[in-house]
Amino acid sequence: MEFVKSWTVSVCLTLIISAVFSLVSPKGTMGRFYKVIISIFIFVSLLYPFVDFDFSEFKSDFDFESEFETTQEDLAQMQVENIIKSVLTENNIENADVKCSVYQQSDELSVENVTVTVPEKYNADDVRRTILDETGVAAEVVVK
Repeated sequence: MEFVKSWTVSVCLTLIISAVFSLVSPKGTMGRFYKVIISIFIFVSLLYPFVDFDFSEFKSDFDFESEFETTQEDLAQMQVENIIKSVLTENNIENADVKCSVYQQSDELSVENVTVTVPEKYNADDVRRTILDETGVAAEVVVK
């Protein structure tokens, strides 16, 4: 905050000094030359305080890369769960609960495990085989 106050005071003083010199400068060709010099002075004095400024003060605590990876993992997890649920629904297996675990390593997403919980009226081996045949995912099937 101190930097902003200091910079504001610097800008105000620069503009006041520039206005005074602009009023005192001669007219004509020499006057245009003085106005160019005054403009350069204003430009340099606007940028000069940033030379010693520590930009790490504005560093955010928010880790964008980590947040992006987490979002990708969540999206992949939801997508796998939805695919398996739709395969189960197509094969007349109702009231199944699908839990999926996905992790990201470098730029690659990997499915760690898939657990499907089905009612006891279904055979776990049949459900497992259906999921493997239709999606290629070796899921753990639990009968509740």
